[in-house]
Amino acid sequence: MIKTITMHKIVPFDKQYQEEICILMDQIQNEFEIPFRNPNGKQISDIADPENLFWVALNENRVVGTIGLTRINSCSGFLRHLFVVKENRGKGGVSQALLDTALAKATELNYESIYLGTMDQFRAAQKFYEKNRFRCIPKETLPAEMPVSPVDTIFYCWKNENA
Repeated sequence: MIKTITMHKIVPFDKQYQEEICILMDQIQNEFEIPFRNPNGKQISDIADPENLFWVALNENRVVGTIGLTRINSCSGFLRHLFVVKENRGKGGVSQALLDTALAKATELNYESIYLGTMDQFRAAQKFYEKNRFRCIPKETLPAEMPVSPVDTIFYCWKNENA
């Protein structure tokens, strides 16, 4: 049996990746037939800064995934923009590497909790989050400072065991 291993690397976001990220997000939006992206809205390149950290997964210098970590307050943050191309979902470890990168940074920043919102249609993502110790929580328990996307219907929290 021959096993194919996808080689990827996780790098900090750079503006050179923005166009490919837009294409990736459009592909996912079309795949799930969910209009979650405003093409005229802010791009990662507009918001990436020390409070809004983003990483990109590359495979042979092609963007295959993204993730972001945004500070909510001194002890918590939220995940955003975890997107992976269809052919890399569930294999190759791209999603896991992106999440591990963001959670390692959250631990380094001494965040006690990480929150996220997702959509009901993203069932595989929900299983992925639960496998990684995220617990489903009611929307009402989110920090008041956390911006909530109008398309998100399911919310999760991860607790840092080291904090």
